[in-house]
Amino acid sequence: MNLCINHLHFQVKKRHLLENITLQAFPNEVLGLIGPNGAGKSTLLKHVAGILRSPASSITLGALDLSSLDAKALASHIAYLSQFNTPSHATVLEVLELGRRVYSGMRLSKSDKEKIETIVEHFELAPLLEEEIETLSGGERQKVLIASALLQEPKILLLDEPISHLDPKNQLEMLSAVRHVTREKGLITLIVLHDIQHAIHYTDALVLLKQGKILHHVPTKTLSESMIQELFDVEASLHVKEGHTFVYYGHAHDETPHKHAHTFTIAKNNQ
Repeated sequence: MNLCINHLHFQVKKRHLLENITLQAFPNEVLGLIGPNGAGKSTLLKHVAGILRSPASSITLGALDLSSLDAKALASHIAYLSQFNTPSHATVLEVLELGRRVYSGMRLSKSDKEKIETIVEHFELAPLLEEEIETLSGGERQKVLIASALLQEPKILLLDEPISHLDPKNQLEMLSAVRHVTREKGLITLIVLHDIQHAIHYTDALVLLKQGKILHHVPTKTLSESMIQELFDVEASLHVKEGHTFVYYGHAHDETPHKHAHTFTIAKNNQ
């Protein structure tokens, strides 16, 4: 079943936050949403999650009209991790258990507990299980929340800047885990990323959003320099080394004829 978004418009007063957004996302695919601040990336995720509604549009999963479902029904299809998550007094274990209670209610089954044990081992969360989530570092808390979202076993996984509080090692591990579970479980994953380098290495397709409009929706491997320049209004070039693509940004200064640039790389082989 494909996720289809058709003619999505959204405005607040006279400001158009999304204009005629139409796209499809597919099982086993990590679809990255990239663009400058205020492009509409988080707003688009909130519509898919059912937090925001736009009556003139339709959002469907196969034949199912997601925009007609209430929050409880949506939770059995969609897991959503927002950019700003409010910590609570719950322990890490209780937060992980919430990911299974969508199916089991208050009483967890043996299968539920086995799934929790597996995710705890995968994300190395055992030392944190009895800690209250609000006492954790931002990176630790983010790992727990992503793990809980994955335990929900959704058909659609929505992640809004999920690695913003993680150090480089955990960023790589988290994105690798998201990509792995997307393919293993046949999920449709939409992820907002600010780091274009991560987007290139960990997504299958990219939606380039600017001022509420889709500039391009392309397979990641076809992303071009001109697309990046159009999206971010900066000079950019792409370089391939040992099968990996790297982004090079540069800009000229009035006080010097030389061009200053920044290169962003990933040291770990992620293919």
